[in-house]
Amino acid sequence: MTLSLSGHLSGAAYQRVVERARGELAGPDHRGMLGQIRAEVAESWRRSLVVHGGLGKPLEPRLVTDSDLREVRQGHPLAPVLPIIRRLLVEPAADASLIVAVGNAEGHLLWVEGDDQARRRADAMGFVPGADWSEASMGTSAPGTALYSGRPVQVSRAEHFNPVVHPWSCSAVPLRDPADGRIVGVIDLTGGDEAISPLALPLLKAAAEAVHSAWREHLLPSPVPAPVRGSILHVTGGLPPRLAGSDGAWREIPGKHAEILTLLTWHGAGLDGAELEELVYGYDAGTTLRAEVHRLRRALEAGVPGVALRARPYRLEGALATDAVLAREALRRGEVSVALGRAAGAVLPRSAAPGIVEIRHHLDLALREAVLEDAGIEDLWTYLARPEAVGDFELWMTALKMLPADSPRRALAVSTVERLEAEAH
Repeated sequence: MTLSLSGHLSGAAYQRVVERARGELAGPDHRGMLGQIRAEVAESWRRSLVVHGGLGKPLEPRLVTDSDLREVRQGHPLAPVLPIIRRLLVEPAADASLIVAVGNAEGHLLWVEGDDQARRRADAMGFVPGADWSEASMGTSAPGTALYSGRPVQVSRAEHFNPVVHPWSCSAVPLRDPADGRIVGVIDLTGGDEAISPLALPLLKAAAEAVHSAWREHLLPSPVPAPVRGSILHVTGGLPPRLAGSDGAWREIPGKHAEILTLLTWHGAGLDGAELEELVYGYDAGTTLRAEVHRLRRALEAGVPGVALRARPYRLEGALATDAVLAREALRRGEVSVALGRAAGAVLPRSAAPGIVEIRHHLDLALREAVLEDAGIEDLWTYLARPEAVGDFELWMTALKMLPADSPRRALAVSTVERLEAEAH
């Protein structure tokens, strides 16, 4: 099922299926109904339920102050590329009675432009500059879910978690730093069914590529200062492992190869055959491991310039790092913000390799402790948007103590603490 077929997904039949799924989601036998809607929407609903409770409760976005919004806008790498976005997106969107939103990596809308009448209607649901439209704030929506998943997303009408948004449809694509692939922001197209037409995603992707090209050509400030030299293997956050090469190319890395590379970068001095077997397989797998290492060595020679896999002990030579190692190094320097930016989530969350499980646990614990002990409220709030922090009572209590009395974030912190206390009794 594809959402670019807007006539199907915005049609009455599919919307009735979505409404029935919403109505039965709280019941004991809701899996069948969830199976009838798109997987990315069902997964987002499940995440949203953990944060917000039952479906049907109207949600209001958290808002930053006008002064904070001005400060974020001025310092954000998207500010210099606004003319590109306006030319490629805002002008055609206004002609189609649509609006365009540009947000940062945390989900705050920095600019909302387009058709004046549509903007006035969107104001009523809090779709305004300074509003937090992350999943943690507003549940399933194209900008929030695109930021969470790291992929282009379209959401039609009742697929939105928040009932206030049901008259609307939207499409969004994430924007990434070309240096290391880290998500920098999101661009969104919102309105009626035209926002999920077959032209919506190609239009957004073209605008995103124009932004990425401007950053790559250094015509505009780089989104991330001091990019790491060499190749970076991204293994955190749940997306398929992917390598950002020093040549600018992206390559998906098979799971077992990603496990071996993650282990060898984490254990920089190298691992002998028995150690690597134990960490990858948990048992004697000599022949299997040697074959896997041979395939990996050939893949590196063919596709990753300047990086080689050596033996006795197994080790990597050349400029290759993982985002997990970069996060660990940032934590050792006391740079919590950098560590949170490098580690988008758990390390290879689908891997059961003993050594990967150990690394995952180590980095998760180190990040949590750093956030709890050394982070300011902004880093803490960023961490609280992660799935692993949804039920962390100690962190939510810490946030509640740190937030100013007039902060719009306090309402979410208070309700979350109250919910966790109720669940504990």
